[in-house]
Amino acid sequence: MKEYCENPLCEASAFIEVAVSVTKPSDQMRTLCATCKESYMWGEQHGMMASEPENVAAFLREGGFVVLGMNRTDASQGAGFEAWAYQGPLDFNVAEPERFGLGETCLDALRTLDRILRERKFSHEPHEQDERRKQDDQGTDD
Repeated sequence: MKEYCENPLCEASAFIEVAVSVTKPSDQMRTLCATCKESYMWGEQHGMMASEPENVAAFLREGGFVVLGMNRTDASQGAGFEAWAYQGPLDFNVAEPERFGLGETCLDALRTLDRILRERKFSHEPHEQDERRKQDDQGTDD
């Protein structure tokens, strides 16, 4: 345990080590003073800590990109934000939309997109959009 609190705005003596989430739940330990520990415990119980959506990150590493936007038409139905996953270069004339997720907040939309990308990754059946794209590539119409 370190001698002083690791909160950059605090210079008090250390009191306890707590687990914090940086990229995964509880992946690092931080030393805090008694006051900062109380703030941390309140935030842990009443706040929200998020880690990077794994499937979205994998999609980005594969050469895709994600666009977040506000959905003003469906905002009243709890879908105020959209997260779109595009495959291809960062050029809307060339890139094709792959999947999208809706949510009440930006984070909700990203989590929905992450879940959809995970389902796509583990699905053995091709998605409807994948089938349509194959037909378009072959030059056939429905």
